[in-house]
Amino acid sequence: MSSAMHGTDEGVAQQAKSDLGDAASAVQDKAVELQQQGRSKLGDVLDERTTQAGGQSRQVASVLRTSGSQLRLKEGSNSVQVAGMTDAAAERVERFGVYLEQVSGDELLRDAEAFARRRPWMVAGMGLLAGLAASRFLKASAERRYTVTASGRAQQGSWAGNGGSTGSHGSYATGG
Repeated sequence: MSSAMHGTDEGVAQQAKSDLGDAASAVQDKAVELQQQGRSKLGDVLDERTTQAGGQSRQVASVLRTSGSQLRLKEGSNSVQVAGMTDAAAERVERFGVYLEQVSGDELLRDAEAFARRRPWMVAGMGLLAGLAASRFLKASAERRYTVTASGRAQQGSWAGNGGSTGSHGSYATGG
């Protein structure tokens, strides 16, 4: 009787393992399906946004060309040189706009990945520049928030918690 009970326990364990494996497989299949849906949706959004950006880039190129034409009408050697540079910039912006209009979201991601693989230091440098620009922006906006008015009171709060008034209790606003 003991061996029959032991065999039943093994059967239950095998059944539980099988059920657990089926559940894990179902979860994995659902995860793959959701991942594919996410990629598809991302690709659709990228397609839409790149087409819009491409149209805007082409409009910028048109404005640059108009500026170049107006510069050519002015007299002077500098305006002719600037007009030439403006036309060259317009050409590049227009080519980029056409590329954005024609590229699919998946192709754009592949191109970005390939660029990052070919030039990792350039991508790191662009990230560094973006970080520096963001930090300068945040610093500038913080300085504007905490400027001192002519009456000597800070426009926004104080680190001492005394309502922004200057005094001997250590607010950050000085000069009053």
